[in-house]
Formats: sequence, C-alpha cells, structure tokens
Amino acid sequence: MRRALLPILALLLVPNAWAQGGAPAPDFTEPCPAVYPGDGAGQERIARWMARAAADRGLPRELPVMAGLAESGLRNLRGEDYHGFFGMHESLNSGEYHGFPRKPELQVKWFIDTARVVRQRRVAERRPDPARDPAAFGTWIADVERPAPENRSGYQPFLDEARHLIGGRCGAPSSDDTAPPRLEARIPATQRPLATGGIGLSVRCPDRDCLVGATATFGTRTVIARAVEPRGPGFTALTVAVPRAVRRELRAGHSVRTTVIATAADDAANATTRRRLVTLVG
Repeated sequence: MRRALLPILALLLVPNAWAQGGAPAPDFTEPCPAVYPGDGAGQERIARWMARAAADRGLPRELPVMAGLAESGLRNLRGEDYHGFFGMHESLNSGEYHGFPRKPELQVKWFIDTARVVRQRRVAERRPDPARDPAAFGTWIADVERPAPENRSGYQPFLDEARHLIGGRCGAPSSDDTAPPRLEARIPATQRPLATGGIGLSVRCPDRDCLVGATATFGTRTVIARAVEPRGPGFTALTVAVPRAVRRELRAGHSVRTTVIATAADDAANATTRRRLVTLVG
C-alpha cells in the first residue's frame, strides 16, 4: 500500500516544486487561471485564461477569445510565418514579444497591448468607444489583427461562442486608472487654411503619455485629424483638413465658422477635450 501511494504523492508534489523552481504552476482549481493552462488544456480553460488577462487590463473578456477562435480555433499553432493563438507574424518575434511562439503569455500581452492602443486612438479621434458596444468588438479585433478587407467581418460571429466558453466568470473589466490626462491646446480663433493647408492647432499632455486627435465640424460633416503622440515637453502640431466645398466658399471671399475640438486619450481610454469656435477666412 505504501509503495502504491508514492506515485500519487509525487504527482502532488510536482506542481509545488515547479512553482518554487521558477515558472508558476497551473492552478487546476481556479476557474479562471492566471497562469497559462498548457497547450493540452480544453478550450474553456484557455478561453477563461485569456478572459481574465483581458479583464485585468480593463478590456472586455470576450475580445481575445473571439480573436483566438477566429484565428486558430483557440490552438497555439506553429506555422512557417504565422504563429500562436492570434496568427502573429514572425516579424513580431522581437523586443518585448521576443519568443512569443513558445510563450503564449506574450501572445496575449501583444493582443491586449495592441487592442488598448486601437481603443485609445479611436477615443482620441472622437470615434465611439468600442468597449461600450459589443456589436463593435469584431471591428475592434479586425483593427488589431489587420486581416484582408474581405475578412474583417469574420470576428463578430464568435461573440456568442466566446461568452459560452467564459460562462459569465473571470470578473468584469476593471482599471485603477480613471483620471483623464491633462491637455493643453493652442487653437487660433482666426485661420487661413488655404494658405496653411488646413486648420492648425498645437497640443501637448504635460503630465503623461497620450494620443491627441482633433475634429472640425462643418454643418453635418465632421472631419477628423488622425491622432498623434505628442513628443517631448513642447507642443506638437496637428492639422485638420478642410473639405472641398469649404475651400470653394473661402476662395469666393466668404468666411466659414467651425468648432474645432482637440481630444487627448491615455492608454486606459480616459479622455479630455478642448474646443474653440474658429473663423476661417480666405
């Protein structure tokens, strides 16, 4: 009897030894594991591992699971040029993601890092926050994965399956960072866009990293300037294009008024805006 117990005791001791030796051991009792459960784990455990990682960084739990289902069927694939759960290209195997084909933790980190930047840019450009609308999760993922245009609609259909695998567990998205960035913007009240090539403004976030975008509204049309990351302590220039119809008005000697809004977003998608009524002249 004592000899028969030895193999069982050995199995019980292995995870503790592994954890003490460096790599943390998988916790098979945790419904939403913090540690990668292994390539041999079922879809449910892998999905909940991804869901927990996303929720811990303030993203919807379904997001990486939907991407993994679409790209790999939630399998850690090994290919010639594309690898892992998210079909990551070999060119990403450098810097902070070096070794990702053998380290699924880095794969999830890449996906979450990129998804946060995509969301930050959308908020800075005053587009709808994709985290607030589950119907937008698919296009959000497409902006991360950047598939061929005809395949961009291939992620949204996996929302229900992702929710089924997660099973309502793994916590809600949370973030300790809820303070918006401080934004300073210089927007001249009168501008000559025909001479300068557009509506100009200068922006900076003096306290933290951010992305800053700008919009100008002409009647029912809003023109968006792609968000930029201000560099250094000084101001960074942004230019909002002027529609052709407005340029015609200016050439005819008319003035045009528009509301210009600058928006700064940090990496948690907290946002600050500054606005000014601007008169455009020829």
